[in-house]
Amino acid sequence: MNLFKRTKKITDERVENVRNKIYKEMYYVILAICLVSALFKLYKYGAGSGELYLEFAILVGGGLYYLARSIFLGVLWDEVEMHDRTSKTPMSKKTVLGTVALALIIAIFMGVNSAVSYADGSSQGVWYFVLVSFVSVMIYLPILLLFFGGIYLLAKKIGMKNT
Repeated sequence: MNLFKRTKKITDERVENVRNKIYKEMYYVILAICLVSALFKLYKYGAGSGELYLEFAILVGGGLYYLARSIFLGVLWDEVEMHDRTSKTPMSKKTVLGTVALALIIAIFMGVNSAVSYADGSSQGVWYFVLVSFVSVMIYLPILLLFFGGIYLLAKKIGMKNT
């Protein structure tokens, strides 16, 4: 009476790899469809409409799911270790430099937007650019460092626990 008892299936590694490759390609197709749909909705309805919630949820949710699964399975930390063996610059340094670069890009974008939109003259525009850029760096740099550094440290802690 072993109706609900599962027997262990014998699987071929080649079949599993091909199946995983198909799933990966399917994920990329879904991301491309969501991106095309979002761009079409932006073109048709404009940037102010609230028509992009589903596409945003699919794009962000899929990325967050992949990140969480790879962290908790220890795959992300294994990839970091493999990267650090072959690269001159360790992933920790790349994480910090990438975070600083992202914060500077956001700050420059906000500074230029503020100078162009709100300044009356060129000297006031320069002052607005410098002030808004500096304040943006002071706000976004710690937040982004905590976010990306936290993900890196979480992946390290869980990856070390799994080994």
